[in-house]
Formats: sequence, C-alpha cells, structure tokens
Amino acid sequence: MAERPTNDEQELPAYPIRAYQLIPDPNQPAVVALAIETDQGHSLFLATRQILEDLGKDLLERAAKMPGKA
Repeated sequence: MAERPTNDEQELPAYPIRAYQLIPDPNQPAVVALAIETDQGHSLFLATRQILEDLGKDLLERAAKMPGKA
C-alpha cells in the first residue's frame, strides 16, 4: 500500500491540478513518469506499477465519496 501523508505533510500548500500525463520510459519499463501541471508549474514523479495501482484505487474510492457533478 502507498504511504499516507502525515498531518505535517497535509499542511503543505495545495494547488489545483490543471492537467496530468503518464509518460512511459522505454529504457525503464518498470516505471512511468506522472507529470502534473498546476498554475505554479509542472512536477514530475516516477511511479511503479504497484504505486499506480494503489493510487488509482485510492482516487476511485475518494471520488466515490465526493458529491456528484452539478
């Protein structure tokens, strides 16, 4: 399971995500780059299959708890 942020980490500045992209690396097939764009710029994260699976599951579970579209 992916590590959960501590209370201290949850107090970091938060920026709305404008876009994201998954970028495969043919030289490293065991990882994928997750590029996230905000108004403050881009961030790039490397993720393994397990992290992507856990993140996807967690995002779907969280989305299911949110109010529906208006």
